[in-house]
Amino acid sequence: MKSSPHRPSIELLFKRGLGSAEMYQKIVLMDNLLPWVTQHFAGGPFILQQDWAPSHGSRSTLAVLEAHFPGFLDKNLWPASSPDLNPMDFSVWGMLEGKIAGKVFATVDDLKAALEVAWASIDDGYLRRTVNSVKKRLRACVKARGSNFEILL
Repeated sequence: MKSSPHRPSIELLFKRGLGSAEMYQKIVLMDNLLPWVTQHFAGGPFILQQDWAPSHGSRSTLAVLEAHFPGFLDKNLWPASSPDLNPMDFSVWGMLEGKIAGKVFATVDDLKAALEVAWASIDDGYLRRTVNSVKKRLRACVKARGSNFEILL
């Protein structure tokens, strides 16, 4: 799939062992996210939030994050088990699933192709609104949990 200037193409990763820290660092952070962030933020402010799967919090991954993504939210600053704060979890994956629901795919490659077409069909405005809702969701989460995450607000 060809990426737009605003949205990179997605790379679906269906390999065993992909959860390893080294694969996460190379494929997700260095090969995909860093070039996109460099192009779209050009040294300007942004905050990297991730779900803190084990590969995301390894010592070697933390070193990569500190070197290339200063200001990332470490797991002490982000509420645990908070899919309601991740736009991919609370909105986008469901939309993608809805776009391919009821279809049968003969191969994993067919499924990947359908997901890429579905991704390309999502309106950029929808994605912006979804991402912009995170701050409101974070405030609600902080209030409900009585957490000490005021620094993020």
